[in-house]
Amino acid sequence: MSTYIGVIFPDEAKADQGSRVLKDLHAGGSIALSEMVVLVRGATGTLSVKESFNEGPLGMAAGALIGGLAGLPGGPLGAVIGATGGALVGRAADLINRGDLSKFLDKVSRELPPGNTAVITEVTEQTLELCDTRMRAIGGTVIRA
Repeated sequence: MSTYIGVIFPDEAKADQGSRVLKDLHAGGSIALSEMVVLVRGATGTLSVKESFNEGPLGMAAGALIGGLAGLPGGPLGAVIGATGGALVGRAADLINRGDLSKFLDKVSRELPPGNTAVITEVTEQTLELCDTRMRAIGGTVIRA
């Protein structure tokens, strides 16, 4: 199951290091990184997006695949109807997840002091300790949804 993690770093260089660690963990198969965004709060308090990473909305694609397979016994028309219905259900799940992400982004942005940078990500992980330990080792403060 995926979860949202926010990591606040004292500066952009540490946040860059944190995002590289997460991407390396993803490439190595230790975690599955779905999306990531790097937010910078300037000295005046303004927020800006520095970087984003997105593997794509998986809910819609998975829903279409499952629906299409379920509709196969009904012939080609059944497969089309099943795929369409599955895609709609998957898209609805993506939108619900977007709402959860929006709430989490608000939470992290409220806790992000001026001059600091946050890496916010959605991950699927085997153990909670891996990401938390690696982020703390480079000076990050971890916030979980």
